[in-house]
Amino acid sequence: MMEQKSFSYKNHRLGAVTEGKWIDLLEVLPSDPHPTYFYNLHSVKNRIDQLKASLGGLQSKIHYAVKANAHPHILEMVRQQGCGVDTVSLGEMLHSLEHGFNPKDIILSGVGKSKKELTQSLLLGIKQINVESLSELKRLGEIASVYQRECRFGIRLNPDIQVDTHPYISTGFRENKFGLPEKQIPEVLEIVKQYSPWLKWQGLSVHIGSQIRDVEPLLQAAKALVRVRHNLTFYDQDITSLDIGGGVGIDYKSADETAELEMLKAYGKGLQNIFSDFKGEILLEPGRFLVARAGVLVTQVEYIKNNGFKNFIVVDSGMNHLLRPSLYQAYHRILPLNENAKAKKNIFDVVGPICESSDVLGYERYLPEPQEGDWLAVMDVGAYGYSMSSDYNMHDKPHEICLL
Repeated sequence: MMEQKSFSYKNHRLGAVTEGKWIDLLEVLPSDPHPTYFYNLHSVKNRIDQLKASLGGLQSKIHYAVKANAHPHILEMVRQQGCGVDTVSLGEMLHSLEHGFNPKDIILSGVGKSKKELTQSLLLGIKQINVESLSELKRLGEIASVYQRECRFGIRLNPDIQVDTHPYISTGFRENKFGLPEKQIPEVLEIVKQYSPWLKWQGLSVHIGSQIRDVEPLLQAAKALVRVRHNLTFYDQDITSLDIGGGVGIDYKSADETAELEMLKAYGKGLQNIFSDFKGEILLEPGRFLVARAGVLVTQVEYIKNNGFKNFIVVDSGMNHLLRPSLYQAYHRILPLNENAKAKKNIFDVVGPICESSDVLGYERYLPEPQEGDWLAVMDVGAYGYSMSSDYNMHDKPHEICLL
């Protein structure tokens, strides 16, 4: 797999690398100075192609995680590449339908589905509902019985696998709220029997976390699906889809994508070996891997400040636009849009306008000293950037611009 950066410098100006051209970000900024997300749609397509190539001949389908970035043009690109969507709310389902997806392309996941969400999913006839608890399955059975409609569902397993990621985005360990333990499968069988013939158990799913950069836990989770499916054959349960979730991460501290693409190759090869005898459909739910590299947040310098203890660059964007650094202590590279090789460098905290001490986009960054009015780019923010933004302090939301 050849590496192709989504954004790079040309003549000391940062721009988007698209198919056959380079787009200067300074030249496409909105006329009114305002924080802006730029998305490189060619990068999204490229990542989808890379993921498909890693899977070889597996009978598989990608279901993009809408929660990562729900911009209509990104959804359109995903749909054009033959992908479905993984949603976690009625709002995401309706948004996906509005932007061209068929109900048969939609999976509903999420730990707290309401009666309204389950009812609408059933009536829409979506591809699969990934059930997270015995109580949810009973509720689903009751709804399906009332409407006398077959409901296709999968059981999300919690395989009790601990991963090296932030605890807030670990989802497959026994202490997490997500999924059912394997020991509850006999109770699942009883509920399916109770609400026969309306409950159609067609899938098993697993999702052990996000921003995972070690392939072994991901492959362990896939093996767990194969093992549980095999055991279910003794109960005359024919599981036809195995949903291996998402979670493949990126290296936020580097522009070099080599390591993450090598991991993707190893992951794909491992999946081909694990599922070599499976005749059903493999489902994947990537979000971050497809879109994180495709986005930058451009923000303008308001003030340069020194309080006698440290230097600050105060910008017009903050935790209200990009929550990840405050919520997860996440690292994002911060670069000048106009690179001045002669400028003196210094160490700065890059901070926003929000009235919270946690409103920091980057601590102790070694940067060329900017001037008020200069622009900075926060890198690799295509995933969980705008989708987690807010109007806290009643600031306007950022602009969004797609590039192709």
